[in-house]
Amino acid sequence: FTDLSVLGGPYAGALQADAQFTGTPDAGHITLKGTGTALAMGRPQVDNLLRGTSQLDVDATLTAGTVDLKRATVTAANLIATLTGRIAAAGSDVKADLRFPDLSALGRTYRGALTANATFVGTPTTAQITVKGQGTGLAVGQAEADRLLKGTSTLSADLAIKDGVIVLNRAQIANPQVTATAKGTVAGATTDLNLDARLTNLALLLPDFPGAASLAGKVAQNAQGYVLDLKGQGPGQINATVKGTVSPSFARADLALKGSAQAGLINAFIDPTNIAGGITFDMRLSGPLQPSSLSGRASLNDGRVAGPDLPFALTGVNATADLSSGRADIAMDSSISTGGKLGLRGTVGLAAPNNADLTATLQRFVLRDPDLFQTRGNGTLTIQGPLAGGAQIAGRIALIETEVRVPSSGFSGSGAIADLQHINEPAPVRQTRIYAGLLGQNGTASGNGSSTAYGLDLEIAAPNRMFIRGRGLDAELGGSLRLQGSTANIIPVGAFELIRGRLDILGKRLDLSQALLKLEGDFVPYVFILASNESDDIVSSVQIDGRVDDPKVSFTSNPQLPEEEVLSRLLFGRGLQTLSALQAAQLAGAVATLAGRGGEGIVSRLRKGFGLDDLDLSTGADGTTTVKAGKYLSRNLYTQVEVGQDGKSEISLNLDVTKNITVKGTVGSDGQTGLGIFLEKDY
Repeated sequence: FTDLSVLGGPYAGALQADAQFTGTPDAGHITLKGTGTALAMGRPQVDNLLRGTSQLDVDATLTAGTVDLKRATVTAANLIATLTGRIAAAGSDVKADLRFPDLSALGRTYRGALTANATFVGTPTTAQITVKGQGTGLAVGQAEADRLLKGTSTLSADLAIKDGVIVLNRAQIANPQVTATAKGTVAGATTDLNLDARLTNLALLLPDFPGAASLAGKVAQNAQGYVLDLKGQGPGQINATVKGTVSPSFARADLALKGSAQAGLINAFIDPTNIAGGITFDMRLSGPLQPSSLSGRASLNDGRVAGPDLPFALTGVNATADLSSGRADIAMDSSISTGGKLGLRGTVGLAAPNNADLTATLQRFVLRDPDLFQTRGNGTLTIQGPLAGGAQIAGRIALIETEVRVPSSGFSGSGAIADLQHINEPAPVRQTRIYAGLLGQNGTASGNGSSTAYGLDLEIAAPNRMFIRGRGLDAELGGSLRLQGSTANIIPVGAFELIRGRLDILGKRLDLSQALLKLEGDFVPYVFILASNESDDIVSSVQIDGRVDDPKVSFTSNPQLPEEEVLSRLLFGRGLQTLSALQAAQLAGAVATLAGRGGEGIVSRLRKGFGLDDLDLSTGADGTTTVKAGKYLSRNLYTQVEVGQDGKSEISLNLDVTKNITVKGTVGSDGQTGLGIFLEKDY
């Protein structure tokens, strides 16, 4: 047969065969040997097994309607099958030996080798069937399933056919990782099976949860679909049940889902974010197989949420989500690892784009970067719109106290090296760079993080108690800042401006005339500070300008002089050429302090030790020394104690009644008192 397609239907290929029959119609001897080329029967898996050249060899005898197979063999590149035994209408007894050397012939996702032996004893209506097999290196192209099939797997089945009903006495697959057993009946379109599966170590799928896991229950099939009654148990406090029905097309379901587990079970799917704590759930899935069909409640108890992209971790998380009508009503309360509390209330849509209406409340939260800043405050934020992208984040954060530190040395030397190429980069190193935001999703350098953008309208208010300290600088600022634009392109509007401050160099105090802190580009603050002094009709100024982690220091004067001359006049009130050797050394030390190599200073350390907001030692024109110590008694009440070298002291109180009205009062040790009301307005 040069072209089997002439037979019609799905057949294809060519077959050349030699056949011989010796005997009578009732009894005889049959032999057949043939060669097939590119045989096909319209079934992709079978066609792949017969691909190329295949051999057919049959040796059988015929006696009174009974066929005795001495040998019937099909040999192809990916299949070797041998049948022996007796075939008769009254009852057959056939044995089949099957070998599949390379299961990749079934499809590109399959791998491994399989051998099996099968027996059939009986008739098409009443029979006993057994199957035993062994697979090596099996894989189906799904990572989790492939890990479970690793090594050698044994397969067995023992079933009977009784009056058209298939009785599955036992079917099992077992390997070092998993054992699964099924028993039950198949009667036409109705199936009723008892399942019992055991996973030796759940850590194969979820590394943080070692230990055995089990799944047991019933699965039935009828004309209406599938009926499930399953229970799962395992490490991570897994104890869950699934009961209900699924439609034949798997398009709809009516399932009751109830149980508990550890939240960490999902960490493998949300990496690098990490969540811990106990979850309980009692829900129902009624309708299409999608989140919007869920109803009921899920709770997280005493949880913890952390991640490399979060500035803090959430601890003691207690949250509930009540699901109904395609949305989740969320209520969450937690502590913040750096200090403070976070509350979250509102709704989130369960279907894309997950429209949200959420309100987050921050209470006395603390944020810190050990090298740059620490802040404490309260705030209320709202998130409205699609969480999949485009939601608007708005609200107000009131900072109670903030300290921005100008580091003793800049960080510019530790940044990324331009055009650096990583050759043969280990996977853990690459993953670390991804966590650090140095790589985009396409593997190229990325500077701005997530591609999902959210609108911004945030006000950050700090009317006072925003301190900038370091390199001889001690200043208090106040003001407000508004963040607009989007998370992909933040537009800061506003700044924090000087309330009081000074710059101390070699005991020389320079009162600040200007100070400004704002955000430009990223969230590293930008500072501009100016301190001036007048001597011999020359106004000398020191200017600190730039990112707070690496500011630039410059010296200017009017009329214009060289920077060294300006610094000399600032510190010593005389020209550079008239300095003594000691004063020149002191000048070099002052330059080192401003450049970030002079350390914190004793006054700053004393201020911290006493818990003060301000500590100042100053020398007057007559050489007398004055000590000033200031402290906020409340958010809008500031007190200052001033003690002079002559023993006289003065206590002053500043009360900010409103943003524009301040009441100031003083009491001196000499009995002098004063009271003033000040109205300030910016135009």
